Amino acid sequence: MSDAMPDQSAPERPRDLPEHVTTPLLALITTRSMDEDYAHVADRKAERGSEPTGSSRRGWTTLAVVGAFGLLVAVAGVQTSRDADVQELGRATLISQIDAGRDEVADLQREIRSLSDARLAAEERNETLAAQSDDLETRVRRLEVRTGFVPVRGEGVRITVTNPQSEDPNDEVRDEDLATLVDGLWQAGAEAIAINGVRLTALAGIRNTGRAIHVNSQPLTPPYVVEAIGDNATLQARLLETSQGQAWFGLVNGLDFGYEAENVNMVRLPASTLRTLRDVTEGTSGNPSKTEEEVTP
Repeated sequence: MSDAMPDQSAPERPRDLPEHVTTPLLALITTRSMDEDYAHVADRKAERGSEPTGSSRRGWTTLAVVGAFGLLVAVAGVQTSRDADVQELGRATLISQIDAGRDEVADLQREIRSLSDARLAAEERNETLAAQSDDLETRVRRLEVRTGFVPVRGEGVRITVTNPQSEDPNDEVRDEDLATLVDGLWQAGAEAIAINGVRLTALAGIRNTGRAIHVNSQPLTPPYVVEAIGDNATLQARLLETSQGQAWFGLVNGLDFGYEAENVNMVRLPASTLRTLRDVTEGTSGNPSKTEEEVTP
């Protein structure tokens, strides 16, 4: 049995560390700061104990402080009063400007209402004038079609008339025969008529010059093609119902005119040429036999 030997390698006891090392950092800062403050206060007391006391000096100091404070209070009061006057003046000016602005807005609103009423009246007047203008344009178009001074197109009928197979000139188609047919077509509801491409108008004349038929002073040769714009579903039937139409068919049957009619979906008629209107008046001065001629296109 062997004897136990002590362990020679056991650690030595550590040495005590300084206080500023072991003390927490925050506690150390607080403690040192308070110590320095205490030392500073003690030094000030020591200095005051060595100086002579003077109550009169402290009294004058206090009086000066109080006087300065009073002066500051007085200055502050005066400034406050001035600021109050300025604020009151600014408030009154602002109120005056607001009132003036309200009056101006009221005037503008009245002007807006007046202008709005005028605009509504103008719009109503414009609508009335537009309706009147449309009505006039429609009437003008109808008159232009009736008078023949504009080219037209539309559905209608085409009637071809030829002379009878006779050597007697008295059996030929004459101007009054074509006029009877044209009058019957007008009564049947035709809107525009032309013979051999010559447009008929209220001023147009169908005249015989010798054996030739003239329309608007233009000579025509047979066959005579009469084109009329109108409702091709009823125009021929209504022609038979008119007095002039019955007279025309009496001529066709009695004189053996050639007659051929057909409905056409599109008839194109040219515009008529303007005729010159002449107004002749007697002269009132100079040569009494002299006449004055006025030509109006």
